[in-house]
Amino acid sequence: MTAVRILLVEDNPGDARLLRESLREAHSLDFSLVHADTLAAGLRALEGEPCDVVLLDLSLPDAHGMQTVERMLAAAVELPIIVLSGLADETVAVQAVQAGAQDYLVKGTVDGATLARAIRYAMERKRLEAERALLLRNEQEARAAAEAAVNARDEVLRIVAHDIGNSLSAVKIHAMVLERTLGGDAALEEARKRTQAIRGLTGQMDRLRQDLLDVAAIEAGRLSFEPDEVVLAEVVRDVAESVAETASEKGLRMETRIPPELPPLWVDRERLHQVLANLMGNAAKFTPAGGRISVEAKVEGEVVRVSVADTGPGIPAEHLPCVFDRFWQARSTRRAGAGLGLAIARGIVEAHGGEIGVRSEPGAGSTFSFTIPRA
Repeated sequence: MTAVRILLVEDNPGDARLLRESLREAHSLDFSLVHADTLAAGLRALEGEPCDVVLLDLSLPDAHGMQTVERMLAAAVELPIIVLSGLADETVAVQAVQAGAQDYLVKGTVDGATLARAIRYAMERKRLEAERALLLRNEQEARAAAEAAVNARDEVLRIVAHDIGNSLSAVKIHAMVLERTLGGDAALEEARKRTQAIRGLTGQMDRLRQDLLDVAAIEAGRLSFEPDEVVLAEVVRDVAESVAETASEKGLRMETRIPPELPPLWVDRERLHQVLANLMGNAAKFTPAGGRISVEAKVEGEVVRVSVADTGPGIPAEHLPCVFDRFWQARSTRRAGAGLGLAIARGIVEAHGGEIGVRSEPGAGSTFSFTIPRA
C-alpha cells in the first residue's frame, strides 16, 4: 500500500513532534510527513512535491484563524485539509469545516489511532466530493449539450415547417384556381375530384406540420396562448359542426349537456378548440356506427371539468398510462395520424394550469375529461 504523504503546517516544534510520534505509534497508517512552520513555507512545499492530506494549524506566524484556512483552501482546492486547533479556536475550526475543510482536531486531545482514522476519513470524503463534483459537471455538460441539440432541432423544425407551409399554401392555391377554371363538362368531373383531394391532403399535411411545432413548443415550455373569457358552449358547438360529417356518416348521436349557468372559462379559445377537436374527433373516429358521443361540463370549485364520453370499444387497462404519450397509438387500431393529438391536448391543458385524464375499459367506451380555470 502506498504511503500517505502528509503536509503538516505547525509552528510549534513540540506539537509537530508529538503529532509525528502519535502517528508512528498508531501502526495503522503508513505515512511520510513534511513539516512546515509557516503558511508560506507550507504553500511552497505544495508547489514542490504533491501530498495527500494537509494538517493545518490555525495560528501561524504569518496567518491566523479563517485567513489561514482560506489561503490554504485556495492553494490546495483538491486536497483534504484537517484543521488543528486549540480549545480557544474551536468555534473558528467549525467555521473552517463549513468553508471546506474536511475535519478539525483539538490539539492535545487526540491519540495516534484517532489521528490516523481522521486522516483516512478526510481523504475518503474528499475523494467522494471529487466524484460528486465530476458527476455534477458531466451532468451539467450533458444537459447543456441536450439543450443545444433541442434548440438546434427546434430551429431546424421551425425553418422546415415554414418552408413546408409555404409550399402547401402554394399547392392549395393552385388546386383552388384549377378547380374554379374547370368548366361544367361532365368529362372534367374526375379532374375536379382530384383537385378536391389535393386540397384535402394539403390540409392534413398542414395539420401535421402544426402538430409537430406544437409538440416542440410544449417540450420546450414555450407553447403560446392568450387566455381570455370564453363561453364553453360556443366552442363545443363549433367543434361539433366540424365532426358532424363523420358522425352523420356513421349514424352517431351527439349529445351536449352544458348548463346555461356555467361560468366563462379563462382559456385561449383556439387552444380550447384544439383540445375539444381532438377529443371529439377521436370519439367520432373510433365509436362504431349507431353509437353515442356526449359532451358535458360542471363546476368544481375554481375550475370547470369538461368530459367527452363515447360508446366506443374502450381502452385496455395496460394502455391507459400511455394514451397521452407522444406518437402512441393502440396497436389494435389502424394507424391514423402521427399520434400527437392527445399529447398536445395534455400540453395545452397543463399550460392553462389544468389536468387531463381518461377512464375506460374494454367494451364500455371511454371518457376523457379535463379541467380549465374559471374566468
